Amino acid sequence: MDEQEFVSLLQALMEPDTQKVKQATSQLNKTYYTSPESVGALIHIITSHGQPELRQLAAIEARKLVVKHWASVAEAQKSQLRDSLLKSTIDEDKQLSRHSKARVIAAIAKVDLEDGQWAELPGLLQQAATSSTARHREVGVYILYTLLETMPDIFQENMAQMLTLFNRTIQDPESVEVRINSMLALSELAMVLDTEEDTKSLKSFQSTIPHMVKILQACIEAEDEEHTMQAFDVFNKLLSYESSFLNAHFGDLIQFFMQVSANTEVEDDSRSQAIAFLMQSVRYRKMKVQSLKVGEQMTKMCLQIATELDDLPSDEDEISPARSALGLLDILSESLPPSQVAVPLLQAIGPYFQHADPSFRRAGILALGFVVEGAPDFIATQLGAVLPTVLRLLEDPATTVRSAALNSVARLADDLPDDMGKEHERLMPALVKNFDLAMQGMQHGQADSKDHDLNIYIIKNSCLAIESLVEGLGPEDASKYVSELVPRFAKLFGHEDHKVQMAAVGAVGSIAAASESAFQPYFKDTMQILGRYISVKESEDELELRSIVVDNLGKIASAVGAEAFQPYVQPLMQSSEEGLRLDNQRLKETSYILWSTLARVYEENFEPFLPGVLKALFDALDQDETDAEVNLGAEASDLIGQEVTIAGKKIKIAGANGKNEDDDDDDAIVQALMEGAEEDEDDWDDLGAITAVAMEKEIAAEVIGDILTHSKAKYMPYMQKTVETVLPLLDHSYEGVRKSSVGTMWRAYACLWGLAEDNGMQKFQPGLPLKVKPTTDIMKLGDLLVKGTMALWEEEVD
Repeated sequence: MDEQEFVSLLQALMEPDTQKVKQATSQLNKTYYTSPESVGALIHIITSHGQPELRQLAAIEARKLVVKHWASVAEAQKSQLRDSLLKSTIDEDKQLSRHSKARVIAAIAKVDLEDGQWAELPGLLQQAATSSTARHREVGVYILYTLLETMPDIFQENMAQMLTLFNRTIQDPESVEVRINSMLALSELAMVLDTEEDTKSLKSFQSTIPHMVKILQACIEAEDEEHTMQAFDVFNKLLSYESSFLNAHFGDLIQFFMQVSANTEVEDDSRSQAIAFLMQSVRYRKMKVQSLKVGEQMTKMCLQIATELDDLPSDEDEISPARSALGLLDILSESLPPSQVAVPLLQAIGPYFQHADPSFRRAGILALGFVVEGAPDFIATQLGAVLPTVLRLLEDPATTVRSAALNSVARLADDLPDDMGKEHERLMPALVKNFDLAMQGMQHGQADSKDHDLNIYIIKNSCLAIESLVEGLGPEDASKYVSELVPRFAKLFGHEDHKVQMAAVGAVGSIAAASESAFQPYFKDTMQILGRYISVKESEDELELRSIVVDNLGKIASAVGAEAFQPYVQPLMQSSEEGLRLDNQRLKETSYILWSTLARVYEENFEPFLPGVLKALFDALDQDETDAEVNLGAEASDLIGQEVTIAGKKIKIAGANGKNEDDDDDDAIVQALMEGAEEDEDDWDDLGAITAVAMEKEIAAEVIGDILTHSKAKYMPYMQKTVETVLPLLDHSYEGVRKSSVGTMWRAYACLWGLAEDNGMQKFQPGLPLKVKPTTDIMKLGDLLVKGTMALWEEEVD
């Protein structure tokens, strides 16, 4: 091995030249990394090179190669490498390099301990963890943490001993690093602690929680951002484990995190993290939170924090305590009874509405909008009382308050469409007035002024509020506003702000869908303008606009009908099919929804598009999902491999499996290293079942149901593939996919039944025994669906 060349290639990985990095990576992989000698060479660099960045990079590379080559390293060499690596790690004065080395030790230990070697390591680490030297304690505890992370069950037989150790190290009087590392180690140890069988260890673990709180509190007070975030991560992890870990202190924890959330002296990031913990607590421990009766206290806290909202945030999606508090209010209303959230909120917001400070009036009206989704029935009973206030705030002298009132009107109309729709004659003039005032301000104001940006907010929120309100109107009422609204919004189709464009397009689409034939006079002009945007693709903003346009052209098709829309179908379908290849998730899903809409409009005349459309939808359902295997459950396992004949075709039911590939991204690792980030490149959080792919599958499965329902007999050539593809998804890990799949399968059953009746089968008559015997195809599909559905029945919450 040419050691000098080896080192120079590693150094090339740290250069800001992508081409050099690729060349060096290629040569290392071909020339050096195929040999076990590379592990020894890397460890030599880790333990002796003078450049900390290179030591850290060598540790990253060594960790990847240990799994592949450590077993082939000569036994005589292994002992020397272990000793030098352990000593070097304990003596390392750079934290990032120290942590990287620790992970190499963990990787070697995983191989060795499973082979009965390096048995003395755990004892050596426990000695280091109780050393009189703080740095040795830091390293000892950190390596124990990395071992637990790599091999969770390594200390399962010594659980009591490890808990005794960590109970001591978590109270380290000298080093915050030791205390934080102890928290991290405890969060990994919890994964293998048997809470039912080992109650003594559980109590020992629970006794560490108050110490964890003290550590987090001290880190927050010291404005120690790195350690604060690590401590928050531990609490979030523990919250996701069995409830028994936190139960003994849960009420105190809720109070502590509320204090942090409400404390304006604390850094915003820490406050937002505290609110995020409360969100997860309410969402996943709602019965416990409900029993503590803290809903009213949390609700009032959220209302107060909401007064801190910026007049105009630099980024609408940025996280802040005020925005997080509104999000928590939404979750509270969804998870807890109205008596703990909606009722105390309505009692509390009166003084906010009357307050001289506009930030309080804005907080009050926003809070009302955020609780309606979780408690629509209750808010509906109070609408008569709050609507006069809503109308008053729509005319508030403060632009920020009017913008917030528009936002809340949109939310109220989304969740109470009928109730709000009845008030359209009072609401619509106020919404239009806000829109007109903002447009006038835009025309007369300075382009770079704050007023200009606030007017943009008003315009967008006016569009969204009108869109939501119109969707609750019948054609007769909606038609009254077409001539008033469509020309106003059409002027914004070419606006420089793509979000304004999107809001205007969405409003016109909803007006068209609600007013139906009354939209006809504006149809051709609207299509001519919006047609420009069905092919834009130069930026993410353009793709986002394109997806909104495609979605709303579908609504317009529903309004004007098949014949009038016919000239536009072909280019729109071509645009939607191209959209699948543009790597934009929203555009993909919008294309699927468009197909659903056009299938409803054209019914059996949608047949020419079925081959391309269904291939894309089936491909979407066949996508692999990391860590989300899709198999039929035990209760319905007898469906797998079963061959039945449906619609004259033989169908074999198969499971659908996901694939998990563990690929390293060398460029990403090197980039992270160059930026000084800690080497945790492959410790991504599990994404769980709710991935972008899972949500795409939910929509695709539902769209297939729409298409088969409306295409009827024209769909029959695709029924076999539908059953084969959709039925296994009844046991998908994401409930949205299960819901849409079971719905689509029963729609397939209904479609077959309807076609059989069209072909002469007697109409169904209720009662048992059956008065009308269905066809063999229907009976067999019914048997499959009953088995699959009953397997879900006992498990589903929703």
